[in-house]
Amino acid sequence: MQIVTLSLFNFAHLRGKLWAFSQMGLMRPAVLRMEGLTFAKMLGSGDGAGFSLKPDFSTYGLLCAWDGIDSARAAQESAAPFARYRGHATRWATLYLAATRTRGQWSGCEPFEVAPATSPQGAIVAITRARLKWSKLIPFWSMAPGVSERVEAEPHQRFMKGLGEVPYKQMMTFSIWDDEQAMRDFSLNSPSHGTAVRRAWQEGWFAEYLFARFNLLAVEGEWPGLEHFEQDTAEPQSMRAA
Repeated sequence: MQIVTLSLFNFAHLRGKLWAFSQMGLMRPAVLRMEGLTFAKMLGSGDGAGFSLKPDFSTYGLLCAWDGIDSARAAQESAAPFARYRGHATRWATLYLAATRTRGQWSGCEPFEVAPATSPQGAIVAITRARLKWSKLIPFWSMAPGVSERVEAEPHQRFMKGLGEVPYKQMMTFSIWDDEQAMRDFSLNSPSHGTAVRRAWQEGWFAEYLFARFNLLAVEGEWPGLEHFEQDTAEPQSMRAA
């Protein structure tokens, strides 16, 4: 069963921020050599919780897909990239995920696999990733702040962070919701988000698009906003179930 991990790293001091920024290029070869890895993306982030025109040079992410839980665990415990990031970071957290639904592509491939009989359970994670067409940057970013503010205020949204490979053009949102129905209701019925989604599809904003949902299996480390999930999901049984 494929396991997906998202690791977040925060760097509070200038030296750490400069180191993390440099690793967006320098660390990539070591990341791609990790045993059991099937997909990986190194991600920067935007300011605040959602999309922002202002970059956040203190927070970086590493999204990985693994051929199984043993590979994911072994990498977290001993692979050089994770050890180096944790050694420089002020704080970090890793979320373990199992896909329940996926649609679209990322860099020309379908990176996430849904195991047979996997169904949504409990809190639901959503990853939305888009590569914008150059001609659609202005309409997208004119609507993004309003959508971001609305989703941050949504009571059934429990955690959100905007990440990306290329500033302003290749973005990803990572969010956690109370359940699948709450996420679906917001996506389709929220005035700001619903309008943005309809315009995006009707006007062809995306050169590439991926939307995936996941069960949250476990959380390790410490991160503001994830404390509740650390308590609820980090029990050994949740990982054995993976």
